[in-house]
Amino acid sequence: MKPMAIPKDEMTPIERSQAIKSGKPYDRIPCSPMVAEHVIWSTGITIKDYLFNPKMAAEAQAKAFNHFGYDSVSVSPDHHGFAEAMGCRFIYAADERPQIKEYCVKSLQDIEKLEPVDPKKTGRLKLCLEAVARLQELVGDKVKVGSGMGGPMTCASFMRGADHLLRDIKRNPEAVHKIMEVNTQNLINYMAACWEYGVGCSVGDSFASCTMISPRDFRFFVKPYLKRIADWQIENIGGAGNLHICGDSKPIWQDMAELGFSSVSLDNAMDLAEAKQVLGKTVALKGNVKPVETMLYGTVEDVMQASRECIDKCMDNPRGYTLSSGCTLPVNTPVENVEAMVNAARLWGRPK
Repeated sequence: MKPMAIPKDEMTPIERSQAIKSGKPYDRIPCSPMVAEHVIWSTGITIKDYLFNPKMAAEAQAKAFNHFGYDSVSVSPDHHGFAEAMGCRFIYAADERPQIKEYCVKSLQDIEKLEPVDPKKTGRLKLCLEAVARLQELVGDKVKVGSGMGGPMTCASFMRGADHLLRDIKRNPEAVHKIMEVNTQNLINYMAACWEYGVGCSVGDSFASCTMISPRDFRFFVKPYLKRIADWQIENIGGAGNLHICGDSKPIWQDMAELGFSSVSLDNAMDLAEAKQVLGKTVALKGNVKPVETMLYGTVEDVMQASRECIDKCMDNPRGYTLSSGCTLPVNTPVENVEAMVNAARLWGRPK
């Protein structure tokens, strides 16, 4: 394949975002792959270093951003950070993402004892706050700094265990609501702490997928709490951020549109063109190159082709579009494949 000349960015990500929001000319669509701990390649640290050393985490994110030039950076406690704060135990290996070792809610009696935590004083939530503050200092003048939160249902699945939680949904609905109430307050507390640094939060609620629970259970057990999270953001920071739900979200697309989030990130199992028809007039869309099949195992050409297909399907979304991966990138994703995704936005994401 003949090498393609990649246009240079003419704007910083913040300038690009401001231009798009105000209806002014911009150089290309945003591109924000879900990198998470993938950035450790940039400084040579381990995953454990990244999770427990805020300075190292911020520096790795900043260095990776300066290399790629994508449109957002974040340090996030995700679902395991919040579950650990509530008492779950995890295994932390040098080169693997955290693995659950012990659930903290082993009985219905344990649920009655749950209380929200102070993120400024608790475990990795405190470390993430330190990291986002440092990251804001390093690159906040050029790119939007954020933090990602595991949604309340996903956090509940780590606290209670997926099998027990699914049984509780059918047999003990009030217990599930109690867990969701506490988890939602934890997320609100964390959002408030992040906003002290001018940092907004996205939400990823993988267990809320219709792959895991029914649309009816989503509307009863999840939707009210996600609505509270979006409402808090709208009231306190002027707008709600991004919502990501893994797997099959099609049966609840309309519900997701009603929550108030400004953008929706879709799993690669979903079709962007179809989502545009349902969601495009209400929310911006983000996605959805396959994180494993294409980003991890594919070639640069595979990534470019898949990215172009996403751009062709969704660049004209009425509320906007951001090229991204369908979910979090595997840590060992080739650096050149991440470069390829951003370069695809530079090549084919230019407004006509």
